Amino acid sequence: MPTNNNSSSAAVNGGAPKSQNAKDSSASHLDKALRSVVKIFCTSANPNYSLPWQMMTQTKSTASGFVVAPLSSRRILTNAHAVANQVQVMLRKHGNARKYPARVLAVGHECDIAMLTVDDDEFWEGNGGVEALQVGGLPPMQESVTVVGFPQGGDNVCVTKGVASRLDRQQYSHGRCALLTVQTDAPINSGNSGGPVLQGDQVVGLAFQSLVGAENTGYVIPTPVVHHFLNDLDRHGGKYTGFPEMGISWQCLESADMKRSLGMPEGATGVYITGTEPVYDSTKVLRSGDVLTSVDGHQIADDGTFLFPDQSVRIDFRHLPSMAYDGDSLRVGIWRDGAALELPLLVNVPRHLVPTHCHDLKPKQVVGERYYIFAGLVFTRLTNFYLRHQYGTDWSTKAPIKLCDRYLSGSMEALGQEVVLLSKVLSASVNQGFQEIQNVQVYKVNGVKVHNLAHMARLVEECDSEYIRFDLEWKRVVVLHTGRGRSATPDILRTNCIPAAASDGLLEEDLQLPPDVMQLSQPSMADSEVVEEQEAVPVGERMAKL
Repeated sequence: MPTNNNSSSAAVNGGAPKSQNAKDSSASHLDKALRSVVKIFCTSANPNYSLPWQMMTQTKSTASGFVVAPLSSRRILTNAHAVANQVQVMLRKHGNARKYPARVLAVGHECDIAMLTVDDDEFWEGNGGVEALQVGGLPPMQESVTVVGFPQGGDNVCVTKGVASRLDRQQYSHGRCALLTVQTDAPINSGNSGGPVLQGDQVVGLAFQSLVGAENTGYVIPTPVVHHFLNDLDRHGGKYTGFPEMGISWQCLESADMKRSLGMPEGATGVYITGTEPVYDSTKVLRSGDVLTSVDGHQIADDGTFLFPDQSVRIDFRHLPSMAYDGDSLRVGIWRDGAALELPLLVNVPRHLVPTHCHDLKPKQVVGERYYIFAGLVFTRLTNFYLRHQYGTDWSTKAPIKLCDRYLSGSMEALGQEVVLLSKVLSASVNQGFQEIQNVQVYKVNGVKVHNLAHMARLVEECDSEYIRFDLEWKRVVVLHTGRGRSATPDILRTNCIPAAASDGLLEEDLQLPPDVMQLSQPSMADSEVVEEQEAVPVGERMAKL
C-alpha cells in the first residue's frame, strides 16, 4: 500500500509536513486579521443642493475597517465614502455584540481613506483586546490575496480570495481623483468597503470599489496610496492635505513630424505642454510649447507613461507628482528652444475652479451647502455635486453647456475663485419678470466682477445705490430696487420656511480677493460684448457680401 514518504520523514525528524505548516501559518494570519477587522455602522445626511438650507433624509449604511499598526496609536482605517457626511459612526468587533461610538480623526476623500478612533478603553482592552495589522508593500501580480470584511448578504465576517491581476491608475469614484489602483478578481461587494486586503499577515490594500456590469472585477487602494495618506497626517500634525499635481495641460507627442519640428534629438521622448494653470507654480517654471521629458528621474514616454519600478508595467506619469506632498519640489526635465533643461518645480494639491467633490464641507460644521438669498434670488456655487443633483448621473449630457464647460475646462485665475450661480428665483412681486431664470452664472454685481459667493454676498449687502444690477451669462441682466429687495427678503424667507438669508458664516468669510479683482478674466458680459447687426432679407435670398 502506498505511503506518504514526505509525511513519514517529517514525522521521524520531529517536524510537520510543509502543507501543514502552510495551513497553520494561514490560520494564524487569518486569526490576527479577524481580531483586527471591525464592522462600521454609519448614519449620514447629505446636503440638499436644490434647497441648500436643508439636508437630505438621513441614511444608514455599513462598511468594514481594521486596526492599523502601531496598536498604541489606536487608529482604525476604512473608506472615506463609508463615513462621508456622517452624523453618527459606530463600530463592532468581530465576534462581539456591542457597538462602540467612533470618532473621525481624518478623511481623505480623494484617496477614499478615513481614519477613526474609539475613545472607550474597553474596545481596545476588553474581551482579549484587538490586533493591529501592518501595512506592507505592493503585491506582485498574480499573487494570491485575501479580502476580509462584512459585505451585504449576512451579518458576520466574510473571507474571500483572489489574485492581484492588474496595477493601473484609475479614477476613484468617491473623490473623482485618479490614483494608483490594484485590480483583483476577489469578490468586493457593498459592505466590503474599507476592509483589509491581505497577503499573509500584511495589509496590501483596502477594498473600495468594483466595476459595474463586470464579474469579479474589484479594485483595491494599494499601499503607496495608504502610506501617502498616513505620512501626510504625520507631516502635517494630523491634517490631511491631499495628493498634488503639476497644474499643466498636455498632449501626447507620438507624431514624428511634430518632434522633428521641435528639434528633438533621435530617441528623445516626452509629452507636449499645451498650457499651465495660473494658481500653480508651473506657470512660473513651464510654458506652452515645452516638452516634459522626465519627472524626478523617470523618463516620460510619448504616450505620457513611465515604467513603474519593480512591476514591469507602464503608468500615467501623473502618478509621480501625486506621490509627493503639497509644496514639495520635483526635478523635471524639459526640452525647450532646442535645448534640454532640468528645473525644480513645486507641486500643489488640486486647485479647481469647480470642486470635483464637496464631501463634509459644511460651513462652520453646520448643516447645509453655502447659499445666499436676496429678494427671492437664490445664489450658490457650482460644484460637481450640484450638477449631479440637478441633472442626474448623466449631467454632462443634460446640464447647460456653459456650466459643463466651467466644470470640465474652467481654470482658477486666483485662489478662492468660484463659479457663482443664480440657482433659482423664489417667486414674489419684487422679482416679477425674472422668475423663470435658473442655473446661470453671475458675472458682475453693479459692474464689479464676482470672485466667489462670499464676495457677491458682500457686494449685495454693502450696496448703497437705489438699484442693484446682476449681469448673468447668456447676456441676461437682472435689475432690482435695492431697498424693496431688502424689505421683501424676510417675508420671502418666512413663506418658504427658510431659516436665514445666508448660510452660517458666509458673510464673515475671508474673501481672498486678488490685488485687483477687476483683472480676472471672465466670459464676455452683456454690457461689453458687441454683436454685429445683420439686415433681414426675404427667405431664399442671400445677403450680398461687401
